[in-house]
Amino acid sequence: MNPRKKPFKMLVRTLGLFFSKENRTDELVRKSYDRISADYDETWTRHMRDLTALLIGKMDIQPGQSAIDLTCGTGFATGLIAEKTGVKVIGVDRSEGMLDQARENYPDSCEFVQADILDYLKTTPAESVDIVTCCWGLGYSKPLAVLREIKRVLKKGGQCGIVDNTIFSLREVMYCSTLAFMEQPEKLKNLMKFRFLMGKRHLWAWLQLAGLKPTAVWGGSKSYEVQSGENAIRRLRATGAAAGFEYAAAEPDSDAIFQRFAEILEQKYLHDGHLSIIHRYLGGIAVK
Repeated sequence: MNPRKKPFKMLVRTLGLFFSKENRTDELVRKSYDRISADYDETWTRHMRDLTALLIGKMDIQPGQSAIDLTCGTGFATGLIAEKTGVKVIGVDRSEGMLDQARENYPDSCEFVQADILDYLKTTPAESVDIVTCCWGLGYSKPLAVLREIKRVLKKGGQCGIVDNTIFSLREVMYCSTLAFMEQPEKLKNLMKFRFLMGKRHLWAWLQLAGLKPTAVWGGSKSYEVQSGENAIRRLRATGAAAGFEYAAAEPDSDAIFQRFAEILEQKYLHDGHLSIIHRYLGGIAVK
């Protein structure tokens, strides 16, 4: 028999955390990425690299152009851009662990800076950069503010490229996690406050509001299969897809919550020994 759900208590708990002055999202996301940085390329970059490469391939990047790659992580997109420009590309990320891996991956062709992407853009001179990209991290910042700063720093005719998860990217996973916490609402200690966009139309609108001219937007989904809820949780915690969420419960309660989370995933979505984890994404290119 499944434990009794407490939807009203869950709602009260969620609203209390949402309107709380304390917001640890940035800190906990950075902590997650620092923890997984050594294995990130194996667990995430390899799976999603074709979507990142698709964005870079669609952009008209020329030799000698200056470029900034925001939320650069371990530097995969930064390195692809550097191959096209032939000059050093600047990668910006908040996670020291991810940047350590990026510097190891691309020691000569790129320069990596530890900073909040919005803060970094604000220190960049206006109309000074040809290319700005942001891969898999716009939703961790303030999307419209970031896009407006990108527009400011781009030269006339410069390009902006975005690829990111949508707010609904892992909707099945988030549904099951909500059910797990609904059984024990008091165990929810940290609520992640993200700003991922809803889809390609949302990205199109935000690019236009920022003063950029969209030339292409697209969206889609990519999935992988695991054989159990436990395997699903293990992989989610290793890829950054659940960045910050792994700290939703206090440490003494975390293992039990995630075990229940895994059980619910299996009950809802395990079929014939396979459980699909679906990532929904969006992408877009705009010019100034």
